[in-house]
Amino acid sequence: MRKLILLTVLFMSLSGFGQNRADFPVDYFDAPLDIPLYLAGNFGEIRSNHFHAGIDLKTQQIEGLNVKAAAKGYVSRIKVSLYGYGKAIYIAHPNGYTTVYAHLKSFNEEIEKYIRERQYNQKSFEVDAYPKPGELKIDRGEVIALSGNTGGSGGPHLHFEIRKTDNQVPVNPLLFNFGIKDNIHPIIKTVSIYPLNDTSLVNGKTEPLHIAVRGRNGKYHLPGPLNLTARGVIGFGVETIDKTNGSHNRCGAYSVSLIADSDTIYNHKMTAIPFALSRYINCHIDYEQTHKNRRRVQKSYIEPNNKLSIYNDVKINGKVFFSEYDHELTYTVDDAYGNNSQIQFSVKVDTSSPSVKKKHKGLEFLYYEDNIYESENAKIEIPAYSLYKNLYFQHKAEESRNGMYTAIHHIADLYTPLHDYIDVYLKTEDFPTEKGNKLYAVSLDENYEVISPEGGGLTSGSWFHFKTRSLGPYTVMLDEEMPGIVNLSGSDRKIGKNETIKFKIEDEGSGINTFNGYVDGEWILMEYDRKTNEFWLQADDEKITPGKHELKVIVTDKVGNRNSLKTSFTFIP
Repeated sequence: MRKLILLTVLFMSLSGFGQNRADFPVDYFDAPLDIPLYLAGNFGEIRSNHFHAGIDLKTQQIEGLNVKAAAKGYVSRIKVSLYGYGKAIYIAHPNGYTTVYAHLKSFNEEIEKYIRERQYNQKSFEVDAYPKPGELKIDRGEVIALSGNTGGSGGPHLHFEIRKTDNQVPVNPLLFNFGIKDNIHPIIKTVSIYPLNDTSLVNGKTEPLHIAVRGRNGKYHLPGPLNLTARGVIGFGVETIDKTNGSHNRCGAYSVSLIADSDTIYNHKMTAIPFALSRYINCHIDYEQTHKNRRRVQKSYIEPNNKLSIYNDVKINGKVFFSEYDHELTYTVDDAYGNNSQIQFSVKVDTSSPSVKKKHKGLEFLYYEDNIYESENAKIEIPAYSLYKNLYFQHKAEESRNGMYTAIHHIADLYTPLHDYIDVYLKTEDFPTEKGNKLYAVSLDENYEVISPEGGGLTSGSWFHFKTRSLGPYTVMLDEEMPGIVNLSGSDRKIGKNETIKFKIEDEGSGINTFNGYVDGEWILMEYDRKTNEFWLQADDEKITPGKHELKVIVTDKVGNRNSLKTSFTFIP
């Protein structure tokens, strides 16, 4: 057995969340659905800028299934949002855990009455309410809601979480035993090898190597014959997915371990992930591969500014030094039900490639320092610890195109992640000064198509300021177009109780900001689904009297453009 030579004799262990499977109250919670449980997604999966904080339970591709309380307790929070969880209920239980039920279509009568009162008090569809302990008591198995597709959901399902009540840290629900069947081994798709300093080489090159692997039923291997060589400080990564019985969905694995020779040098377990740390996912993954090629490679080495608490048995940040000895590497991937898969491979020391030093362009920004870049038409301020590692920063200004009021500013690149917001100041070009409040920043992709509006505003002089947590191309545009409103239900319609009047609202510029409805001049609750851009009134005999009424809807965008539309209807309860 060859000796594993590490970068230094220092042993470093990054301790993960200090609980084992036996620490959790197995069989305390009932299933929140009456149907057999199948996973559409599981805990700790890689999502955009965060780890998935619960499990997604299939609802037979429909909405409206009964959602039941997993145990007795009281409603501690009710949230209605256009984003994220949509309509969600939080129930605190006597055992110190809180269960969360999200993307709901509607609440039960008692909860609906409670939240609707607050929506009318605040004159807002979006609310976040915290009932007093015991104010809304819940029995085990009580129907608390109907399943739905609200918020950021991509299709009908129930998002279900279990959190520690005292700190609201999400814990893996699969550790509580909900009877979900899984005897399928995780799938290993890719092994990646990374040169980690300027003199490191992988197969004679300074670039990472990504290898699609072969195998099945828990046993995987590299395509052969394959002669792998490395020199210097090297890191490894693995792309893996997991599946469960009765579901074709690709889920995430529970645990990944890397052994170099006979030493475990890296392990992570998806046991619990605090929300405050979830964005560190962007340095846990190979961010470039994830966003450029949709390969969700998880690195098995720790970046300098990675504060995640999922790691165990990590030695020297998971890095391996190749100078004298070849090394045998073994990945073991486990799911939450004890199924595992392995791949073993050898990497030889490179003794033949000429010595090289990777050349860098740009200014070296140290991740632990405040960094400022200034040019004649741009200023970028990057606070300390906004980067995950040191960055050779480059900026390039390209001539503006039609409809743009600054140059196209390439701020580093799209594939370098940020943890915190940075401040960007761009010098504007000719525009009517009286329309300065209609300007907004946009992020662009590599083809200069708009990714998303970023807001912002003019500062002193002709400089435009905005904050962002993404690097890449940016410019500033002008939005003078009012939002569009289309009546999908027609005028002078007769409607009964719980029937709807629907509108479609859109804004191709700065984005929708507010939406409100008024019946005969009085504010009325209306709902909005961002996915479909549909906005509707559901007739309520508590708020609308029988007879003919005028409905007026008003929509504004994020730079203050406003549109309104009137229609009439007759309510026949």
